[in-house]
Amino acid sequence: MYECEDCTDCPLKALCTKAKGNRQVHWNPVYEEMKAKARAALDDEQKAALYAKRKVDVETVFGDIKGNRSFTRFLLRGLAKTQTEFGLVAIAHNLLKVAGIRLATFSQKEKERFGKRPVLQIALFI
Repeated sequence: MYECEDCTDCPLKALCTKAKGNRQVHWNPVYEEMKAKARAALDDEQKAALYAKRKVDVETVFGDIKGNRSFTRFLLRGLAKTQTEFGLVAIAHNLLKVAGIRLATFSQKEKERFGKRPVLQIALFI
C-alpha cells in the first residue's frame, strides 16, 4: 500500500482522490499476476472460445437457479452441508428441465395425434 505524505494543501487533491485523508494506492502482486494470466488466456483464440462457451453453458444455469428458483443463499454452513444443499438444488433444476422437455414433447405429440381442433366462434351483432 502506498500513501501520500500530506495532501492537505495539494491543488489537485479533488481530481486525485475523494478521501478525507491522504491518497492511498493498493497494489497486490498476486492479483496482478492472476489478471495477467487471464488476459493472456483471453488473447489465445482457443481459450477465448472455451470461455465464451462457458458463458452459454454454465452461467445461464446459475442465473436461472438464482432468479427463477430464488436460491440466493445457502441455509446451511460448512463445506459438506453446502455441497449437499446445492446438490439438491441441482437435482431439482435438472428434474424440472426434464419435466419441461417431456411436457413439450407430449404436447407436440397430442397436437399431431388429434390435429387441429375446430374452434367455435360466436359473433354478436348488435
